[in-house]
Amino acid sequence: MAQQPIPPDLGQKAYAAYREATGGRTHDGRFMPAWEDLGEQIQGAWTAAAVAIHTDALAGGA
Repeated sequence: MAQQPIPPDLGQKAYAAYREATGGRTHDGRFMPAWEDLGEQIQGAWTAAAVAIHTDALAGGA
């Protein structure tokens, strides 16, 4: 089976979904910044988390 490509905006989509699910608030009630205002390190962390989930899902993980 051919490997599925990882969407380049996967981290951004995950961040947007989390932001929507929480009403745009962090776990301690602060407002979440826009994706563009996060900085490279935090964007990279969101992307790494999303890629890990994506990869696990494609491999048949839970």
